[in-house]
Amino acid sequence: MGTFVSWNCRGIRTKLLDLKKMTNYFQPVCIRLQETFLTSNIPLKLRGYNGVRKDDATGAGVCILTSNLYRSLPLSLHTSLQAAAVQVHARTLVTVCSVYLPPHGVIDHQVLEI
Repeated sequence: MGTFVSWNCRGIRTKLLDLKKMTNYFQPVCIRLQETFLTSNIPLKLRGYNGVRKDDATGAGVCILTSNLYRSLPLSLHTSLQAAAVQVHARTLVTVCSVYLPPHGVIDHQVLEI
């Protein structure tokens, strides 16, 4: 099916070289990033990948990068959570979701139920 990577990067801008090395080595279908610390005016581009992001005013945020070699479709999520989701056609249809829950945040159970 391919490789799927999840990384709590704690700020991706200073780790772009690590991200490029990882993609060259593993050639993942999909990469989930948490705590990107990006805002809407800061682009995140990675050759060969499309990105779906949910930036957060506090700075944490999430991103899902999918390889251009696989068809993918961003999914709309109706939630206040820091979350992004895509469907990827990697032999079979796979739904990938990246959610960041702040360690000291209070989350109502109803927000988590879908």
